[in-house]
Amino acid sequence: MRNPFPENDVFKQFLGLKDYFKKFQTRASVNRIREIATVARMIRSSGDIIAFDFLGSVNFGMAAKESDVDLVLYLDCPEVPPGIEMTHENCPRLKMYETLIIPTLIHSVSREKYNTQIVDHINLSALQKCILEENSETDIIARFVFYRTICRGVNKRFLHPIEKLLTDRPHLFKAIESILTEALIEFTRSSSHESSFKKYINRLKDKNIRIPETIINKIVKYLTLSRQ
Repeated sequence: MRNPFPENDVFKQFLGLKDYFKKFQTRASVNRIREIATVARMIRSSGDIIAFDFLGSVNFGMAAKESDVDLVLYLDCPEVPPGIEMTHENCPRLKMYETLIIPTLIHSVSREKYNTQIVDHINLSALQKCILEENSETDIIARFVFYRTICRGVNKRFLHPIEKLLTDRPHLFKAIESILTEALIEFTRSSSHESSFKKYINRLKDKNIRIPETIINKIVKYLTLSRQ
């Protein structure tokens, strides 16, 4: 999804750094994206609507052979009652996908063995209902906008109708902008987030790619947002 907060300096900083590292995308990143896309198509052929967003090193194009893959899973589970979070108990397909189908399919199509983790999941039926009701009190809209703004995904075409519902209601973006800005700043407080940038820098240096001082300064500025 196109950045709905084009004047927001925090999002501009994050997305600018992401775009810089993606210019030097690793082969491992390309392979993982292709493989997860293949898995999504295989699942879609069975009739289920499913999509993924990438977090972490794949999102930045900086995955190495040993890198794990962190995913956000989008699944349509209309049997879950409105206002109730999708769980393994009320959506048996979610547990089946997370624990069996997705790991098995990834194992069957991947060139290299790596671990995957579903760090969050969003029920598309519940999300659509909240948007149509313009209910920004629940966090499902905020989570969707956050991931779709900062992540890269596969099978995104199934998310486009929901993104269109949101862009037709720009006041919903305004309602959650400050919350999402703080969430992104919270990333910078994490030592693992800082260590990820150090790994990305070292991976470029290992390829003898010179990183301009301006980029180093932007990384430092971004990582110290919580102290500003």
